[in-house]
Amino acid sequence: MTTIKDVRNAVRPLIARRDDLFSVGRYVLIKPVHHILRGVNIESRRDPDLFGPCYFVRMLVPATTTAASGWGSRFFQTEYSEPVRSSGWSIKKQETIKQMLDMIEGALPELYGIETLDDYHAYLAKLPIPWISSRTLENHQILIHAMKGELSTSLKLLERSEDLLEYFNGLTPRFHAALRAQNRLEIAQILHGWEATSVKTYKIGKYWEKTPFPLEETG
Repeated sequence: MTTIKDVRNAVRPLIARRDDLFSVGRYVLIKPVHHILRGVNIESRRDPDLFGPCYFVRMLVPATTTAASGWGSRFFQTEYSEPVRSSGWSIKKQETIKQMLDMIEGALPELYGIETLDDYHAYLAKLPIPWISSRTLENHQILIHAMKGELSTSLKLLERSEDLLEYFNGLTPRFHAALRAQNRLEIAQILHGWEATSVKTYKIGKYWEKTPFPLEETG
Protein backbone atom coordinates (compact mmCIF):
# COMPACT_ATOMS: atom_id res chain seq x y z
CA MET A 1 0.00 0.00 0.00
CA THR A 2 1.20 3.51 -0.75
CA THR A 3 1.96 5.55 2.35
CA ILE A 4 1.19 9.10 3.44
CA LYS A 5 4.84 9.90 2.74
CA ASP A 6 4.37 8.59 -0.82
CA VAL A 7 1.35 10.88 -1.23
CA ARG A 8 3.22 13.89 0.15
CA ASN A 9 6.15 13.30 -2.22
CA ALA A 10 3.88 12.75 -5.20
CA VAL A 11 1.82 15.93 -4.76
CA ARG A 12 4.74 18.20 -3.85
CA PRO A 13 5.04 19.70 -7.39
CA LEU A 14 1.31 20.54 -7.39
CA ILE A 15 1.45 22.17 -3.95
CA ALA A 16 4.53 24.12 -5.02
CA ARG A 17 2.80 25.66 -8.03
CA ARG A 18 -0.63 26.26 -6.42
CA ASP A 19 -0.76 28.56 -3.40
CA ASP A 20 -4.48 27.81 -3.01
CA LEU A 21 -3.85 24.14 -2.10
CA PHE A 22 -2.37 22.28 0.81
CA SER A 23 -1.56 18.67 1.53
CA VAL A 24 -2.30 16.87 4.78
CA GLY A 25 -2.36 13.13 5.26
CA ARG A 26 -3.68 11.58 2.06
CA TYR A 27 -5.61 14.72 1.09
CA VAL A 28 -5.04 17.63 -1.28
CA LEU A 29 -7.43 20.38 -0.19
CA ILE A 30 -8.41 23.92 -1.13
CA LYS A 31 -7.52 26.64 1.35
CA PRO A 32 -8.67 28.42 3.33
CA VAL A 33 -11.21 26.02 4.85
CA HIS A 34 -14.46 27.43 6.20
CA HIS A 35 -17.43 25.07 6.62
CA ILE A 36 -16.66 22.66 3.75
CA LEU A 37 -13.62 20.57 2.89
CA ARG A 38 -13.03 20.39 -0.88
CA GLY A 39 -10.32 18.44 -2.63
CA VAL A 40 -9.05 14.98 -3.49
CA ASN A 41 -8.37 11.98 -1.28
CA ILE A 42 -5.50 9.90 -2.68
CA GLU A 43 -6.32 6.46 -1.36
CA SER A 44 -4.14 3.37 -1.38
CA ARG A 45 -4.87 0.28 -3.43
CA ARG A 46 -4.09 -3.41 -3.01
CA ASP A 47 -1.18 -2.96 -5.36
CA PRO A 48 1.51 -1.40 -3.12
CA ASP A 49 2.64 0.96 -5.90
CA LEU A 50 -0.73 2.44 -6.87
CA PHE A 51 -2.69 5.52 -5.82
CA GLY A 52 -6.48 5.67 -5.94
CA PRO A 53 -7.57 9.32 -6.26
CA CYS A 54 -11.17 10.23 -5.34
CA TYR A 55 -13.13 13.43 -5.05
CA PHE A 56 -13.26 14.52 -1.41
CA VAL A 57 -16.04 16.89 -0.34
CA ARG A 58 -17.59 17.04 3.13
CA MET A 59 -18.84 19.50 5.72
CA LEU A 60 -17.03 19.82 9.02
CA VAL A 61 -20.30 19.08 10.81
CA PRO A 62 -21.26 16.89 12.48
CA ALA A 63 -18.06 16.21 14.39
CA THR A 64 -15.90 13.34 13.26
CA THR A 65 -13.12 11.77 15.28
CA THR A 66 -11.91 9.67 12.34
CA ALA A 67 -10.48 11.08 9.12
CA ALA A 68 -13.15 9.49 6.97
CA SER A 69 -13.63 9.55 3.22
CA GLY A 70 -15.54 12.46 1.77
CA TRP A 71 -18.40 12.40 -0.69
CA GLY A 72 -17.48 11.94 -4.31
CA SER A 73 -16.63 9.40 -6.94
CA ARG A 74 -13.33 7.81 -7.83
CA PHE A 75 -11.26 8.83 -10.81
CA PHE A 76 -11.34 5.76 -13.05
CA GLN A 77 -8.12 4.97 -14.88
CA THR A 78 -10.02 3.65 -17.91
CA GLU A 79 -11.19 7.20 -18.60
CA TYR A 80 -7.64 8.44 -19.12
CA SER A 81 -4.94 7.98 -21.73
CA GLU A 82 -1.93 5.69 -21.63
CA PRO A 83 -0.03 4.78 -19.55
CA VAL A 84 -2.65 5.47 -16.85
CA ARG A 85 -5.27 3.45 -18.70
CA SER A 86 -3.26 0.23 -18.48
CA SER A 87 -1.21 0.65 -15.32
CA GLY A 88 -3.03 3.15 -13.05
CA TRP A 89 -1.33 5.91 -11.08
CA SER A 90 1.93 4.25 -10.06
CA ILE A 91 4.76 5.64 -7.93
CA LYS A 92 7.08 3.70 -10.22
CA LYS A 93 5.92 5.57 -13.33
CA GLN A 94 6.44 9.30 -12.99
CA GLU A 95 4.46 10.05 -16.15
CA THR A 96 1.34 8.63 -14.45
CA ILE A 97 1.95 10.75 -11.36
CA LYS A 98 2.20 13.84 -13.54
CA GLN A 99 -1.10 12.91 -15.16
CA MET A 100 -2.67 12.46 -11.70
CA LEU A 101 -1.58 15.96 -10.66
CA ASP A 102 -2.92 17.42 -13.90
CA MET A 103 -6.17 15.55 -13.29
CA ILE A 104 -6.47 16.97 -9.75
CA GLU A 105 -5.82 20.46 -11.08
CA GLY A 106 -8.44 19.93 -13.74
CA ALA A 107 -11.00 19.04 -11.06
CA LEU A 108 -10.49 22.30 -9.15
CA PRO A 109 -13.05 24.42 -11.06
CA GLU A 110 -15.81 21.97 -10.09
CA LEU A 111 -14.61 21.90 -6.50
CA TYR A 112 -14.40 25.69 -6.33
CA GLY A 113 -18.03 25.76 -7.46
CA ILE A 114 -19.01 24.20 -4.12
CA GLU A 115 -18.90 27.40 -2.14
CA THR A 116 -22.18 27.74 -0.26
CA LEU A 117 -24.25 25.29 1.75
CA ASP A 118 -26.75 25.17 -1.10
CA ASP A 119 -23.91 24.38 -3.52
CA TYR A 120 -22.86 21.56 -1.22
CA HIS A 121 -26.34 20.08 -1.08
CA ALA A 122 -26.70 20.32 -4.86
CA TYR A 123 -23.37 18.52 -5.25
CA LEU A 124 -24.50 15.69 -2.95
CA ALA A 125 -27.88 15.41 -4.65
CA LYS A 126 -26.21 14.78 -8.01
CA LEU A 127 -24.10 11.89 -6.74
CA PRO A 128 -25.38 8.47 -7.77
CA ILE A 129 -25.64 5.38 -5.62
CA PRO A 130 -23.32 3.95 -4.24
CA TRP A 131 -21.49 7.25 -3.69
CA ILE A 132 -24.38 8.62 -1.63
CA SER A 133 -27.52 7.31 0.07
CA SER A 134 -30.94 8.85 0.65
CA ARG A 135 -30.33 8.65 4.42
CA THR A 136 -27.12 10.66 4.07
CA LEU A 137 -28.97 13.30 2.06
CA GLU A 138 -31.66 13.53 4.75
CA ASN A 139 -29.05 13.98 7.47
CA HIS A 140 -27.38 16.76 5.51
CA GLN A 141 -30.69 18.49 4.75
CA ILE A 142 -31.43 18.71 8.48
CA LEU A 143 -27.96 20.10 9.19
CA ILE A 144 -27.95 22.58 6.32
CA HIS A 145 -31.36 24.00 7.24
CA ALA A 146 -30.13 24.44 10.82
CA MET A 147 -26.88 26.07 9.67
CA LYS A 148 -28.89 28.51 7.54
CA GLY A 149 -31.17 29.40 10.45
CA GLU A 150 -34.19 27.60 9.04
CA LEU A 151 -34.83 25.91 12.36
CA SER A 152 -38.50 25.07 11.88
CA THR A 153 -37.77 23.28 8.62
CA SER A 154 -34.84 21.43 10.18
CA LEU A 155 -37.02 20.35 13.12
CA LYS A 156 -39.84 19.17 10.86
CA LEU A 157 -37.45 17.01 8.83
CA LEU A 158 -35.81 15.63 11.95
CA GLU A 159 -39.03 14.64 13.72
CA ARG A 160 -40.56 12.80 10.79
CA SER A 161 -38.38 9.74 11.42
CA GLU A 162 -37.43 7.84 14.56
CA ASP A 163 -34.25 6.73 12.81
CA LEU A 164 -33.22 10.33 12.22
CA LEU A 165 -33.99 11.25 15.83
CA GLU A 166 -31.93 8.32 17.05
CA TYR A 167 -29.00 9.35 14.84
CA PHE A 168 -28.97 13.01 15.93
CA ASN A 169 -29.58 12.18 19.59
CA GLY A 170 -26.59 9.88 19.30
CA LEU A 171 -24.52 12.88 18.23
CA THR A 172 -25.92 15.02 21.04
CA PRO A 173 -29.45 15.36 22.50
CA ARG A 174 -28.78 19.11 22.69
CA PHE A 175 -29.36 19.50 18.95
CA HIS A 176 -32.99 18.32 18.94
CA ALA A 177 -33.73 20.24 22.13
CA ALA A 178 -32.28 23.44 20.69
CA LEU A 179 -34.33 23.07 17.51
CA ARG A 180 -37.51 22.62 19.51
CA ALA A 181 -36.67 25.71 21.57
CA GLN A 182 -35.71 27.65 18.42
CA ASN A 183 -32.48 28.50 20.27
CA ARG A 184 -30.20 29.89 17.60
CA LEU A 185 -27.35 30.58 20.03
CA GLU A 186 -27.34 26.97 21.25
CA ILE A 187 -27.44 25.62 17.70
CA ALA A 188 -24.50 27.83 16.74
CA GLN A 189 -22.51 26.64 19.76
CA ILE A 190 -23.17 23.01 18.85
CA LEU A 191 -22.14 23.56 15.24
CA HIS A 192 -18.94 25.41 16.15
CA GLY A 193 -18.04 22.67 18.62
CA TRP A 194 -18.54 20.02 15.96
CA GLU A 195 -16.40 21.95 13.51
CA ALA A 196 -13.57 22.38 16.01
CA THR A 197 -13.52 18.62 16.63
CA SER A 198 -13.39 17.83 12.91
CA VAL A 199 -10.64 20.39 12.35
CA LYS A 200 -8.56 18.66 15.02
CA THR A 201 -9.27 15.25 13.50
CA TYR A 202 -8.13 16.28 10.02
CA LYS A 203 -5.19 18.30 11.44
CA ILE A 204 -6.11 21.36 9.38
CA GLY A 205 -6.06 24.02 12.10
CA LYS A 206 -3.53 26.24 10.31
CA TYR A 207 -5.72 26.31 7.19
CA TRP A 208 -9.14 26.68 8.85
CA GLU A 209 -10.74 30.08 9.30
CA LYS A 210 -13.50 30.01 11.89
CA THR A 211 -16.48 31.58 10.17
CA PRO A 212 -19.99 32.48 11.37
CA PHE A 213 -22.79 30.23 10.19
CA PRO A 214 -25.56 31.88 8.18
CA LEU A 215 -27.95 31.48 11.15
CA GLU A 216 -25.66 33.83 13.11
CA GLU A 217 -25.83 36.49 10.42
CA THR A 218 -29.60 36.57 10.06
CA GLY A 219 -32.18 37.35 12.70
